[in-house]
Amino acid sequence: MERAFIQTNRTKTARQIEMLSLIEKSPDTYAVADLCQMFGVEVATAHRDLHELRELGIDIHSTRNRLTLLNALSEKDYRELLSAYLTSVNGIISFPKNISLTVKQLKGKTLHVFTTLVGAIEKKKKVTISYLRQHDSQISKYLLEPYDVIPGTRDWRLIAKSDGIYKQFIVGGIKEIELSGGSFKRSGSYSSNDYYARSFGFFSGPDVIDVALQFSNSAATIVSSKTWSEEQEIKRNEDGSIILKMKVNSIEEVGSWILTWGGDVRVLEPAQLRIYVLGKAQGIIENNHD
Repeated sequence: MERAFIQTNRTKTARQIEMLSLIEKSPDTYAVADLCQMFGVEVATAHRDLHELRELGIDIHSTRNRLTLLNALSEKDYRELLSAYLTSVNGIISFPKNISLTVKQLKGKTLHVFTTLVGAIEKKKKVTISYLRQHDSQISKYLLEPYDVIPGTRDWRLIAKSDGIYKQFIVGGIKEIELSGGSFKRSGSYSSNDYYARSFGFFSGPDVIDVALQFSNSAATIVSSKTWSEEQEIKRNEDGSIILKMKVNSIEEVGSWILTWGGDVRVLEPAQLRIYVLGKAQGIIENNHD
């Protein structure tokens, strides 16, 4: 039987949703006594937790002393439960205002993925994930040391060590997740603020790349009104254009962003970024040429 690593002093809401997650993932597996042992509560408390979940309209049923979920949870259920869960574990991960996209991606695995990540971060447990990679739509398996889960503009990101390197994973791209059985020692030097200082988009890594871009007069107001990197400088030219300098760690990500500006931007440095942008632009022209 799968063992939970839940602390006994967590909030009632977090405990109830974690119970629901176990029952949903493994129907007809857990008895009330199992939940008592796994969550460190009395029988009366476990029964009360299940009763309160049923009062929310969640149809948990017991067959031959084993618990199951008779009716699948809706997207609305997942949004409400996940919002309540993330609020209840405040301090472990941040809380976003919009989680609809992640729920649509994870569907019936929503609670399992998030409760597994939260528990792994708390107890410093390694996880194994099957992950849909964004750049080539291939599914790969990773052994990770999870550090943090944070909201992005349209999604949630997992920061984890993979082969000794900090990487970001879109939580909605996790197809399967399980505890690997191993523990890890969390690095005392890790800081989410430092980690994101040079992260332009999804990816963050060890590289430091100095970028200089010139934006036209028509784009200057928009570009200069926003913070694109924590380490950026903006110089205004007499003709109304601006030069944006910043440090990033991914040619591909900043290059993709540059392409969205079309003819309003010129890459001054580095040369490898200019080559990347020109190559992508040429590919777009070739694929859309009649």
